Amino acid sequence: MKKLVWVMAFVLTFSFILTGCQSTSSKGSGRTVVIKVGFSGTEFTDAEIAAFNKTHKKVQIKYIDISSPGKLQALLASGNAPDIIRIQAASQLGNYINKGIAMDLQSYFDKDPQFSDTSTFMPVAKEYQYDKKTGKQGTGDYYGFAKDWSQDFAIWINKAIFKKEGVPLPSTTEPMTWDEVFSLAKQLTKINAKGAVTQYGLGYYNNNTMATNSLMLLQLAQLGESPWKADFGKANFESPTAIRLLERWVDVVKANLGPNPLNQDPNSSTNLFVQGKQAMLISGYWYSGMLRGEIGKKVDGKPFDINNFEMIPAAVEAGGTRINPTGAAVGGIIYSGTKHPDQAWEVFKYLFGGEPADDRAKSGWGLPAWESKMSELPNKTAFDQQVLKVQTAELEYASPILNYNPFLDLTAVNTVLSKYMIPVYYGKDTVPNAAKKIDKALNALIKQGKQDLGIK
Repeated sequence: MKKLVWVMAFVLTFSFILTGCQSTSSKGSGRTVVIKVGFSGTEFTDAEIAAFNKTHKKVQIKYIDISSPGKLQALLASGNAPDIIRIQAASQLGNYINKGIAMDLQSYFDKDPQFSDTSTFMPVAKEYQYDKKTGKQGTGDYYGFAKDWSQDFAIWINKAIFKKEGVPLPSTTEPMTWDEVFSLAKQLTKINAKGAVTQYGLGYYNNNTMATNSLMLLQLAQLGESPWKADFGKANFESPTAIRLLERWVDVVKANLGPNPLNQDPNSSTNLFVQGKQAMLISGYWYSGMLRGEIGKKVDGKPFDINNFEMIPAAVEAGGTRINPTGAAVGGIIYSGTKHPDQAWEVFKYLFGGEPADDRAKSGWGLPAWESKMSELPNKTAFDQQVLKVQTAELEYASPILNYNPFLDLTAVNTVLSKYMIPVYYGKDTVPNAAKKIDKALNALIKQGKQDLGIK
Protein backbone atom coordinates (compact mmCIF):
# COMPACT_ATOMS: atom_id res chain seq x y z
CA MET A 1 0.00 0.00 0.00
CA LYS A 2 2.82 2.38 0.90
CA LYS A 3 4.52 1.54 -2.38
CA LEU A 4 1.32 2.30 -4.31
CA VAL A 5 0.95 5.65 -2.56
CA TRP A 6 4.59 6.48 -3.37
CA VAL A 7 4.11 5.59 -7.03
CA MET A 8 0.96 7.70 -7.28
CA ALA A 9 2.73 10.61 -5.63
CA PHE A 10 5.62 10.29 -8.09
CA VAL A 11 3.24 10.23 -11.06
CA LEU A 12 1.40 13.30 -9.81
CA THR A 13 4.64 15.15 -9.14
CA PHE A 14 6.01 14.29 -12.57
CA SER A 15 2.78 15.41 -14.24
CA PHE A 16 2.98 18.78 -12.46
CA ILE A 17 6.59 19.20 -13.56
CA LEU A 18 5.67 18.34 -17.13
CA THR A 19 2.76 20.76 -17.06
CA GLY A 20 5.01 23.48 -15.70
CA CYS A 21 7.54 22.90 -18.48
CA GLN A 22 4.81 23.14 -21.09
CA SER A 23 3.62 26.49 -19.69
CA THR A 24 7.04 28.13 -19.75
CA SER A 25 8.64 26.75 -22.90
CA SER A 26 7.67 27.90 -26.38
CA LYS A 27 8.48 24.46 -27.75
CA GLY A 28 6.34 21.36 -27.68
CA SER A 29 3.44 20.22 -29.82
CA GLY A 30 0.73 20.81 -27.20
CA ARG A 31 1.95 24.25 -26.18
CA THR A 32 -0.31 27.32 -26.43
CA VAL A 33 1.52 30.62 -26.13
CA VAL A 34 -0.37 33.61 -24.78
CA ILE A 35 0.82 36.98 -26.11
CA LYS A 36 -0.16 39.93 -23.95
CA VAL A 37 -1.08 43.07 -25.89
CA GLY A 38 -1.05 46.30 -23.89
CA PHE A 39 -3.08 49.12 -25.44
CA SER A 40 -5.63 51.70 -24.33
CA GLY A 41 -9.33 51.05 -23.93
CA THR A 42 -10.76 49.24 -26.94
CA GLU A 43 -8.20 50.26 -29.57
CA PHE A 44 -8.38 46.63 -30.65
CA THR A 45 -11.89 45.24 -30.42
CA ASP A 46 -13.04 42.01 -28.80
CA ALA A 47 -14.14 40.81 -32.23
CA GLU A 48 -10.68 41.39 -33.74
CA ILE A 49 -9.00 39.54 -30.90
CA ALA A 50 -11.53 36.71 -31.05
CA ALA A 51 -11.00 36.37 -34.81
CA PHE A 52 -7.26 35.85 -34.31
CA ASN A 53 -7.70 33.45 -31.38
CA LYS A 54 -10.19 31.37 -33.36
CA THR A 55 -7.76 30.75 -36.22
CA HIS A 56 -4.53 30.49 -34.20
CA LYS A 57 -4.77 27.61 -31.78
CA LYS A 58 -1.14 27.71 -30.64
CA VAL A 59 -0.94 31.50 -30.21
CA GLN A 60 -3.59 33.41 -28.32
CA ILE A 61 -3.97 37.13 -27.62
CA LYS A 62 -4.66 38.45 -24.14
CA TYR A 63 -5.62 42.13 -24.22
CA ILE A 64 -4.52 44.38 -21.35
CA ASP A 65 -5.79 47.94 -20.94
CA ILE A 66 -2.77 50.06 -19.95
CA SER A 67 -4.50 53.43 -20.22
CA SER A 68 -4.50 54.17 -16.49
CA PRO A 69 -1.54 56.34 -15.38
CA GLY A 70 1.46 54.36 -14.23
CA LYS A 71 0.08 50.94 -15.18
CA LEU A 72 2.68 50.18 -17.86
CA GLN A 73 5.50 51.36 -15.60
CA ALA A 74 4.23 49.07 -12.84
CA LEU A 75 4.04 46.11 -15.21
CA LEU A 76 7.57 46.76 -16.47
CA ALA A 77 8.90 47.06 -12.92
CA SER A 78 7.22 43.82 -11.82
CA GLY A 79 8.48 41.83 -14.80
CA ASN A 80 4.96 41.38 -16.18
CA ALA A 81 5.14 43.74 -19.13
CA PRO A 82 2.96 43.04 -22.17
CA ASP A 83 4.69 41.38 -25.12
CA ILE A 84 3.38 44.12 -27.43
CA ILE A 85 3.28 47.64 -26.02
CA ARG A 86 1.43 50.75 -27.18
CA ILE A 87 3.57 53.83 -27.75
CA GLN A 88 3.37 57.23 -29.38
CA ALA A 89 6.45 56.84 -31.53
CA ALA A 90 6.86 60.53 -32.35
CA SER A 91 7.69 61.39 -28.74
CA GLN A 92 8.49 58.03 -27.11
CA LEU A 93 10.41 55.75 -29.48
CA GLY A 94 13.91 57.05 -28.78
CA ASN A 95 13.29 56.95 -25.04
CA TYR A 96 11.97 53.37 -25.16
CA ILE A 97 14.92 52.23 -27.25
CA ASN A 98 17.49 53.92 -25.04
CA LYS A 99 15.91 52.30 -21.99
CA GLY A 100 16.12 48.87 -23.63
CA ILE A 101 12.35 48.36 -23.73
CA ALA A 102 11.85 48.16 -27.51
CA MET A 103 13.10 45.17 -29.52
CA ASP A 104 14.88 45.74 -32.83
CA LEU A 105 12.48 44.25 -35.40
CA GLN A 106 14.57 44.74 -38.53
CA SER A 107 15.29 41.03 -38.97
CA TYR A 108 11.56 40.26 -38.79
CA PHE A 109 10.77 43.04 -41.27
CA ASP A 110 13.43 41.72 -43.67
CA LYS A 111 12.02 38.18 -43.68
CA ASP A 112 8.34 39.08 -43.94
CA PRO A 113 6.80 39.48 -47.44
CA GLN A 114 4.46 42.27 -46.34
CA PHE A 115 6.74 44.28 -44.03
CA SER A 116 9.89 43.97 -46.14
CA ASP A 117 8.42 46.12 -48.94
CA THR A 118 8.91 49.53 -47.35
CA SER A 119 7.72 51.27 -50.52
CA THR A 120 4.16 50.45 -49.42
CA PHE A 121 4.56 52.30 -46.10
CA MET A 122 3.01 55.69 -45.44
CA PRO A 123 5.31 58.48 -44.13
CA VAL A 124 4.46 57.61 -40.52
CA ALA A 125 6.57 54.44 -40.75
CA LYS A 126 9.72 56.54 -40.41
CA GLU A 127 8.64 57.42 -36.88
CA TYR A 128 9.46 53.82 -35.98
CA GLN A 129 12.98 53.87 -37.41
CA TYR A 130 15.93 54.64 -35.17
CA ASP A 131 19.69 54.68 -35.63
CA LYS A 132 21.25 53.79 -32.28
CA LYS A 133 24.70 54.92 -33.41
CA THR A 134 23.64 58.46 -34.25
CA GLY A 135 20.58 58.68 -31.99
CA LYS A 136 18.58 59.85 -34.99
CA GLN A 137 14.93 58.96 -35.48
CA GLY A 138 13.59 58.48 -39.00
CA THR A 139 16.48 56.37 -40.25
CA GLY A 140 17.98 53.02 -39.30
CA ASP A 141 16.26 49.86 -38.10
CA TYR A 142 12.54 49.43 -37.53
CA TYR A 143 11.47 49.01 -33.90
CA GLY A 144 7.71 48.98 -34.38
CA PHE A 145 4.87 50.06 -36.61
CA ALA A 146 1.95 52.48 -36.55
CA LYS A 147 -1.60 51.45 -35.72
CA ASP A 148 -2.90 54.59 -37.40
CA TRP A 149 -1.83 58.20 -37.61
CA SER A 150 -2.76 61.75 -38.48
CA GLN A 151 -1.04 64.96 -39.45
CA ASP A 152 -2.05 66.41 -36.13
CA PHE A 153 -1.75 70.12 -36.82
CA ALA A 154 -4.40 70.49 -39.51
CA ILE A 155 -7.22 72.89 -38.65
CA TRP A 156 -10.93 72.13 -38.40
CA ILE A 157 -13.49 74.90 -38.72
CA ASN A 158 -17.13 75.20 -37.69
CA LYS A 159 -18.69 76.86 -40.72
CA ALA A 160 -21.89 77.69 -38.82
CA ILE A 161 -19.95 79.93 -36.42
CA PHE A 162 -18.16 81.68 -39.28
CA LYS A 163 -21.51 82.30 -40.97
CA LYS A 164 -23.10 83.56 -37.74
CA GLU A 165 -20.24 86.02 -37.18
CA GLY A 166 -20.14 87.12 -40.81
CA VAL A 167 -16.51 86.01 -41.18
CA PRO A 168 -15.37 84.63 -44.58
CA LEU A 169 -14.27 81.00 -44.58
CA PRO A 170 -10.51 80.33 -44.88
CA SER A 171 -9.04 78.65 -47.96
CA THR A 172 -9.15 74.87 -48.07
CA THR A 173 -6.06 74.73 -50.30
CA GLU A 174 -3.70 77.49 -49.13
CA PRO A 175 -2.47 77.50 -45.53
CA MET A 176 -2.86 80.49 -43.27
CA THR A 177 0.13 81.79 -41.35
CA TRP A 178 0.04 81.34 -37.59
CA ASP A 179 -0.41 85.08 -37.20
CA GLU A 180 -3.44 84.92 -39.50
CA VAL A 181 -4.89 82.01 -37.51
CA PHE A 182 -4.55 83.92 -34.24
CA SER A 183 -6.01 87.08 -35.78
CA LEU A 184 -8.98 85.11 -37.09
CA ALA A 185 -9.41 83.40 -33.72
CA LYS A 186 -9.52 86.81 -32.04
CA GLN A 187 -12.37 87.86 -34.35
CA LEU A 188 -14.31 84.72 -33.48
CA THR A 189 -13.75 84.78 -29.70
CA LYS A 190 -16.68 86.24 -27.76
CA ILE A 191 -16.47 87.47 -24.15
CA ASN A 192 -19.52 88.74 -22.27
CA ALA A 193 -19.84 91.79 -20.00
CA LYS A 194 -18.81 89.72 -16.98
CA GLY A 195 -15.58 88.66 -18.66
CA ALA A 196 -16.68 85.09 -19.32
CA VAL A 197 -15.85 83.50 -22.66
CA THR A 198 -19.03 82.45 -24.45
CA GLN A 199 -17.31 81.36 -27.66
CA TYR A 200 -13.69 80.39 -28.24
CA GLY A 201 -11.86 81.13 -31.45
CA LEU A 202 -9.25 78.35 -31.37
CA GLY A 203 -8.66 75.11 -29.51
CA TYR A 204 -5.92 72.46 -29.52
CA TYR A 205 -6.90 68.81 -29.31
CA ASN A 206 -4.08 67.72 -27.02
CA ASN A 207 -3.89 70.47 -24.40
CA ASN A 208 -4.87 74.00 -23.53
CA THR A 209 -4.43 76.66 -26.22
CA MET A 210 -0.96 77.71 -25.08
CA ALA A 211 2.73 76.95 -25.58
CA THR A 212 3.24 73.17 -25.54
CA ASN A 213 6.16 70.95 -26.47
CA SER A 214 4.55 69.76 -29.72
CA LEU A 215 3.35 73.18 -30.90
CA MET A 216 6.71 74.79 -30.14
CA LEU A 217 8.55 71.97 -31.95
CA LEU A 218 6.33 72.44 -35.00
CA GLN A 219 6.61 76.22 -35.17
CA LEU A 220 10.37 76.19 -34.62
CA ALA A 221 10.80 73.43 -37.23
CA GLN A 222 8.86 75.51 -39.76
CA LEU A 223 11.47 78.21 -39.17
CA GLY A 224 14.36 75.75 -39.46
CA GLU A 225 15.12 75.78 -35.74
CA SER A 226 14.87 73.52 -32.69
CA PRO A 227 14.58 73.95 -28.91
CA TRP A 228 17.47 71.49 -28.49
CA LYS A 229 21.17 71.65 -29.17
CA ALA A 230 22.40 69.29 -31.91
CA ASP A 231 22.87 66.20 -29.72
CA PHE A 232 19.73 66.80 -27.62
CA GLY A 233 22.10 67.37 -24.71
CA LYS A 234 20.78 70.81 -23.81
CA ALA A 235 17.60 72.84 -24.18
CA ASN A 236 17.53 76.12 -26.08
CA PHE A 237 14.25 77.88 -25.33
CA GLU A 238 16.30 81.04 -24.78
CA SER A 239 16.97 81.47 -28.50
CA PRO A 240 15.58 84.71 -29.97
CA THR A 241 13.13 82.78 -32.14
CA ALA A 242 11.87 80.61 -29.28
CA ILE A 243 11.38 83.68 -27.09
CA ARG A 244 9.43 85.42 -29.86
CA LEU A 245 7.15 82.41 -30.26
CA LEU A 246 6.64 82.13 -26.50
CA GLU A 247 5.72 85.81 -26.32
CA ARG A 248 3.13 85.27 -29.04
CA TRP A 249 1.63 82.41 -27.04
CA VAL A 250 1.38 84.74 -24.05
CA ASP A 251 -0.72 87.07 -26.20
CA VAL A 252 -2.91 84.13 -27.26
CA VAL A 253 -3.51 83.09 -23.66
CA LYS A 254 -4.20 86.60 -22.40
CA ALA A 255 -6.73 87.12 -25.20
CA ASN A 256 -8.51 83.89 -24.15
CA LEU A 257 -8.60 82.59 -27.71
CA GLY A 258 -9.01 79.08 -26.32
CA PRO A 259 -9.16 77.21 -23.00
CA ASN A 260 -6.05 78.02 -20.97
CA PRO A 261 -4.68 78.19 -17.40
CA LEU A 262 -6.20 81.66 -16.92
CA ASN A 263 -9.60 80.59 -18.16
CA GLN A 264 -9.98 76.88 -17.53
CA ASP A 265 -12.94 75.12 -19.07
CA PRO A 266 -14.35 71.82 -17.78
CA ASN A 267 -14.90 70.74 -21.39
CA SER A 268 -12.06 69.70 -23.67
CA SER A 269 -11.44 71.61 -26.88
CA THR A 270 -12.56 68.60 -28.90
CA ASN A 271 -15.93 68.62 -27.12
CA LEU A 272 -16.32 72.41 -27.22
CA PHE A 273 -15.86 72.27 -30.97
CA VAL A 274 -18.59 69.65 -31.42
CA GLN A 275 -20.91 71.64 -29.15
CA GLY A 276 -20.61 74.73 -31.36
CA LYS A 277 -18.75 76.71 -28.69
CA GLN A 278 -15.43 76.93 -30.52
CA ALA A 279 -14.81 78.13 -34.07
CA MET A 280 -11.55 76.32 -34.91
CA LEU A 281 -9.66 73.28 -33.65
CA ILE A 282 -6.07 72.17 -34.27
CA SER A 283 -6.31 68.44 -34.83
CA GLY A 284 -5.67 65.72 -37.38
CA TYR A 285 -7.68 63.49 -39.70
CA TRP A 286 -8.59 61.19 -36.80
CA TYR A 287 -11.03 63.84 -35.59
CA SER A 288 -13.29 63.06 -38.55
CA GLY A 289 -14.08 59.78 -36.79
CA MET A 290 -15.18 61.67 -33.69
CA LEU A 291 -17.43 63.92 -35.76
CA ARG A 292 -19.01 60.94 -37.53
CA GLY A 293 -19.71 59.49 -34.10
CA GLU A 294 -21.92 62.50 -33.33
CA ILE A 295 -24.32 61.80 -36.21
CA GLY A 296 -27.79 61.09 -34.84
CA LYS A 297 -27.16 63.02 -31.62
CA LYS A 298 -28.39 66.47 -30.66
CA VAL A 299 -26.50 69.67 -29.85
CA ASP A 300 -28.48 72.30 -27.93
CA GLY A 301 -31.66 70.45 -28.82
CA LYS A 302 -30.94 70.43 -32.55
CA PRO A 303 -29.77 67.47 -34.67
CA PHE A 304 -26.00 67.41 -35.10
CA ASP A 305 -25.10 68.50 -38.64
CA ILE A 306 -21.73 67.14 -39.74
CA ASN A 307 -21.82 69.36 -42.83
CA ASN A 308 -21.15 72.36 -40.58
CA PHE A 309 -17.55 71.16 -40.27
CA GLU A 310 -14.62 71.01 -42.64
CA MET A 311 -10.88 70.54 -42.61
CA ILE A 312 -8.30 73.06 -43.84
CA PRO A 313 -4.48 72.90 -44.09
CA ALA A 314 -2.19 73.31 -41.10
CA ALA A 315 -0.85 76.79 -40.43
CA VAL A 316 2.71 77.78 -41.38
CA GLU A 317 5.08 80.36 -39.94
CA ALA A 318 5.42 83.45 -42.15
CA GLY A 319 8.53 82.99 -44.28
CA GLY A 320 8.87 79.42 -43.05
CA THR A 321 8.60 75.95 -44.55
CA ARG A 322 5.19 74.34 -44.83
CA ILE A 323 5.21 71.11 -42.81
CA ASN A 324 2.47 69.20 -41.02
CA PRO A 325 3.95 66.04 -39.49
CA THR A 326 2.35 63.69 -37.01
CA GLY A 327 2.55 64.56 -33.34
CA ALA A 328 1.77 61.06 -32.08
CA ALA A 329 2.16 58.07 -34.47
CA VAL A 330 0.38 55.64 -32.14
CA GLY A 331 1.38 52.05 -32.71
CA GLY A 332 3.23 49.20 -31.11
CA ILE A 333 6.62 47.78 -30.25
CA ILE A 334 7.57 44.29 -29.13
CA TYR A 335 8.97 44.24 -25.60
CA SER A 336 12.65 43.34 -25.60
CA GLY A 337 12.07 41.04 -22.62
CA THR A 338 9.40 38.91 -24.27
CA LYS A 339 9.93 35.18 -23.91
CA HIS A 340 8.13 34.49 -27.17
CA PRO A 341 9.44 36.86 -29.87
CA ASP A 342 8.35 34.72 -32.83
CA GLN A 343 4.80 34.38 -31.55
CA ALA A 344 4.73 38.07 -30.63
CA TRP A 345 5.70 38.89 -34.22
CA GLU A 346 2.84 36.72 -35.49
CA VAL A 347 0.40 38.78 -33.41
CA PHE A 348 2.17 42.02 -34.35
CA LYS A 349 1.69 41.31 -38.07
CA TYR A 350 -2.01 40.68 -37.57
CA LEU A 351 -2.64 43.80 -35.48
CA PHE A 352 -0.74 46.25 -37.67
CA GLY A 353 -1.00 44.69 -41.11
CA GLY A 354 -4.08 42.49 -41.04
CA GLU A 355 -7.81 42.77 -40.49
CA PRO A 356 -7.61 45.30 -37.61
CA ALA A 357 -5.69 47.69 -39.88
CA ASP A 358 -8.44 47.37 -42.50
CA ASP A 359 -11.14 47.97 -39.89
CA ARG A 360 -9.47 51.15 -38.63
CA ALA A 361 -9.07 52.58 -42.12
CA LYS A 362 -12.75 51.99 -42.87
CA SER A 363 -13.75 53.71 -39.63
CA GLY A 364 -11.92 56.95 -40.43
CA TRP A 365 -10.39 57.12 -36.96
CA GLY A 366 -6.98 57.90 -38.40
CA LEU A 367 -4.99 57.28 -41.56
CA PRO A 368 -3.66 53.80 -42.33
CA ALA A 369 0.06 53.12 -42.19
CA TRP A 370 -0.16 51.36 -45.59
CA GLU A 371 -0.67 53.07 -48.96
CA SER A 372 -2.79 50.14 -50.12
CA LYS A 373 -5.33 50.80 -47.36
CA MET A 374 -5.88 54.49 -48.16
CA SER A 375 -8.71 53.46 -50.49
CA GLU A 376 -10.55 52.04 -47.46
CA LEU A 377 -11.04 55.50 -45.90
CA PRO A 378 -14.62 56.86 -45.83
CA ASN A 379 -15.39 58.63 -49.11
CA LYS A 380 -19.15 58.48 -49.66
CA THR A 381 -20.57 61.70 -48.21
CA ALA A 382 -19.81 65.32 -49.05
CA PHE A 383 -18.16 65.62 -45.63
CA ASP A 384 -15.95 62.57 -46.25
CA GLN A 385 -14.91 63.81 -49.67
CA GLN A 386 -14.02 67.32 -48.49
CA VAL A 387 -11.91 66.01 -45.63
CA LEU A 388 -10.18 63.39 -47.76
CA LYS A 389 -9.38 65.93 -50.49
CA VAL A 390 -7.65 68.26 -48.02
CA GLN A 391 -5.94 65.37 -46.25
CA THR A 392 -4.59 63.92 -49.50
CA ALA A 393 -3.05 67.29 -50.38
CA GLU A 394 -1.53 67.57 -46.88
CA LEU A 395 0.39 64.29 -47.31
CA GLU A 396 3.02 66.18 -49.29
CA TYR A 397 3.95 68.03 -46.10
CA ALA A 398 4.11 65.08 -43.69
CA SER A 399 7.91 65.20 -43.39
CA PRO A 400 10.26 65.82 -41.65
CA ILE A 401 9.47 64.24 -38.29
CA LEU A 402 9.45 66.47 -35.21
CA ASN A 403 12.58 66.26 -33.08
CA TYR A 404 11.24 65.24 -29.69
CA ASN A 405 14.08 64.84 -27.18
CA PRO A 406 14.83 61.11 -26.64
CA PHE A 407 16.09 61.79 -23.10
CA LEU A 408 12.88 63.47 -21.97
CA ASP A 409 9.30 62.43 -21.42
CA LEU A 410 6.74 64.49 -23.34
CA THR A 411 4.67 65.04 -20.21
CA ALA A 412 7.73 66.21 -18.29
CA VAL A 413 8.52 68.84 -20.93
CA ASN A 414 4.95 70.12 -20.90
CA THR A 415 5.01 70.22 -17.10
CA VAL A 416 8.15 72.37 -17.14
CA LEU A 417 6.71 74.68 -19.79
CA SER A 418 3.52 75.14 -17.79
CA LYS A 419 5.34 75.65 -14.50
CA TYR A 420 7.38 78.58 -15.76
CA MET A 421 5.02 80.02 -18.37
CA ILE A 422 1.90 80.23 -16.19
CA PRO A 423 3.42 83.03 -14.05
CA VAL A 424 4.10 84.88 -17.32
CA TYR A 425 0.49 84.41 -18.40
CA TYR A 426 -0.53 85.99 -15.09
CA GLY A 427 1.88 88.88 -15.58
CA LYS A 428 4.13 87.78 -12.70
CA ASP A 429 7.23 87.09 -14.81
CA THR A 430 8.73 87.79 -18.24
CA VAL A 431 9.30 85.43 -21.13
CA PRO A 432 13.13 85.81 -21.11
CA ASN A 433 13.23 84.97 -17.39
CA ALA A 434 10.87 82.04 -17.87
CA ALA A 435 12.89 80.73 -20.84
CA LYS A 436 16.03 80.75 -18.70
CA LYS A 437 14.24 78.74 -15.99
CA ILE A 438 12.81 76.36 -18.58
CA ASP A 439 16.25 75.63 -20.02
CA LYS A 440 17.75 75.12 -16.57
CA ALA A 441 15.01 72.69 -15.52
CA LEU A 442 15.07 70.76 -18.80
CA ASN A 443 18.87 70.56 -18.80
CA ALA A 444 18.73 68.94 -15.36
CA LEU A 445 16.17 66.42 -16.61
CA ILE A 446 18.23 65.71 -19.73
CA LYS A 447 21.34 65.15 -17.61
CA GLN A 448 19.45 62.77 -15.34
CA GLY A 449 17.93 60.97 -18.30
CA LYS A 450 21.35 60.41 -19.86
CA GLN A 451 22.83 59.25 -16.54
CA ASP A 452 20.02 56.73 -16.12
CA LEU A 453 20.98 55.31 -19.51
CA GLY A 454 24.70 55.32 -18.80
CA ILE A 455 25.33 58.03 -21.40
CA LYS A 456 27.89 60.73 -20.64
